[in-house]
Amino acid sequence: MKRFLAAVLLLVTSAVSTAAQSPDELIRWVYTSLASANPWAQQGLQYLSAPAQRTHYFTRRMVAFYEANESYGDDLARACVDFNFAVPGNDYDAAEISRTLQVSARTTPERITVEARFSSFGSPAQVTYEFAQEDGFWKIDDIAGEGFRVSQIPCSPKAASAAAASANAFCYRRGDDTLRLDLTPGAPPQLQVSSWQANGHSCSGRMSGQEVAGGWDFPRADGCRLQLRVTPEGGLQLADPDWLCKPGMCGQRAVLDGLNFPRSSQIDCASWVAEDY
Repeated sequence: MKRFLAAVLLLVTSAVSTAAQSPDELIRWVYTSLASANPWAQQGLQYLSAPAQRTHYFTRRMVAFYEANESYGDDLARACVDFNFAVPGNDYDAAEISRTLQVSARTTPERITVEARFSSFGSPAQVTYEFAQEDGFWKIDDIAGEGFRVSQIPCSPKAASAAAASANAFCYRRGDDTLRLDLTPGAPPQLQVSSWQANGHSCSGRMSGQEVAGGWDFPRADGCRLQLRVTPEGGLQLADPDWLCKPGMCGQRAVLDGLNFPRSSQIDCASWVAEDY
């Protein structure tokens, strides 16, 4: 019984002990904790950014960003972000990340910059964390990775009264795959896609784009240019010709290229939003 109680106590206290760590030690914990036996909610950046403790680890600016993003609830089509800042893509090899992790820090009077370098499924990655002093403590004030910097992502809280489902939205479901295309006049086209494929690996993302002949293109800063085209039968088909979108949007054994949504898979957006967002 004593051993059992000790194990429970260790599980509860292993996460909260991060509060006493230096910035580089904290970021090292973010990644090594992914391979721990702790529940998912007590691992990585999701633990630090949880509402109960985020003010201990993030500046007020970052706290405001998280709160604004969470104001959209499960409406990922309109939320500011739908990905984990700490790890590229939506799948990772925690053991490989822990094994290959290298953490370095640079200090100035105003900021501490911590770089985390690692690999997952053989692909190298780098994420940079910038700490600023607030209320006498060093706290995370910005995060940057391939194709994103949090401070450059616009994010406003959701309006108090939600608007009715857009008449310019087109939604599709085919098995475990879903797609939503918003074509609001005067605004860039918006794409939300999710696909579950072999061995539990998946692809997902939310992107802004532009209209082109035969459909729409959705470019990202990392070189990805996802294509959405209308098929001769009136359906929609995705293309990732150079597979540049796969690393940031898919698990190791999932792809976006060729993903097809026939006309028969179109559904009512109002009911779909309620179920899937």
